[in-house]
Amino acid sequence: MAARKPHAFVRRVLAAALFAATAGAVAGQAATDPATPRVIRNGAAHDALFDLAFEGRQGIAVGAFGTILASEDGGANWRSLPAPAKTPVLLGVAMRAGRCLAVGQMGAVLAADDCRQWKNVASGNSSRLMAVSLNRDGLAYAVGAFGTVLRSGDGGLSWAPVAIDWHGIGDGGAEPHLYDVHVSDAGSVTVVGEFGVILRSADGARWQTVHRGEQALFGLAVKEGAAYAVGQAGTVLASTDGGNSWKALHTGSAAILTGVWSDGRGRVVASGINAILRSEDGGASWRAMDSRLATRAAHNAVAAAAGEAGKPRVMTTGSAATLLDVAQ
Repeated sequence: MAARKPHAFVRRVLAAALFAATAGAVAGQAATDPATPRVIRNGAAHDALFDLAFEGRQGIAVGAFGTILASEDGGANWRSLPAPAKTPVLLGVAMRAGRCLAVGQMGAVLAADDCRQWKNVASGNSSRLMAVSLNRDGLAYAVGAFGTVLRSGDGGLSWAPVAIDWHGIGDGGAEPHLYDVHVSDAGSVTVVGEFGVILRSADGARWQTVHRGEQALFGLAVKEGAAYAVGQAGTVLASTDGGNSWKALHTGSAAILTGVWSDGRGRVVASGINAILRSEDGGASWRAMDSRLATRAAHNAVAAAAGEAGKPRVMTTGSAATLLDVAQ
């Protein structure tokens, strides 16, 4: 197959370029939200964090220069953790049952049984890995550039490639870049990516294309049967059957959306380039935060920690390695 340039809006790894190219962009015509995010942490102007994960009150954020940050108090405070020497840019992170995985450039995979002491793991692949997901039984999937899908059955300690027949899926037979993945505790897998592709598999062996469209999809959230996928041009897709079927939601936004979080009961937050959108009714209506903290930065990912009185602390992370509390 002829060489193909990476997609113009590659999730996370090109976030800084996207920010520069779309500086000053606003979130279209979505209703405005006057709430102001609260800055939890700021980094250097040239720095960036690309993904964020929580389990209970424990959190991990990863980013440029092999940065790994950890929180043990629901995201209120963060500290740096040492990464193995020569760790490249880290683009995705997953946390489950006290175990953590991180993936990134050049097929990099890092694992930490305690989410604190990280070690390199051979992935057997040199493609850029964009995202990783891990279930309670140690089943993990990582996805990335040019249709890369990797599977691990031992918590990320060893990996094998997953063969998918891309014929009729990508334009001209091209393998789409894959930007996010979710593996359920039952073992079903959902993957989103370029060409509006959403793939589903019940067992990791047989794959079905359940959606294809015009806009690339960069972020995915699946919880309690409710699923959301977000992408270019303010695109939000929703599923009420765990990801088997999808419908488009109207956001009133033209923003590039890169991450999404849902509590599974109607509350949804989507992060993006110069935009943070919120819904309290399962995506039937949306509000765009109009604070400069929201409209003048790249927000690459969104996740939630267990908060006080059962209220989650919803946070975004992105340019300048900033962490924002957006749970107003």
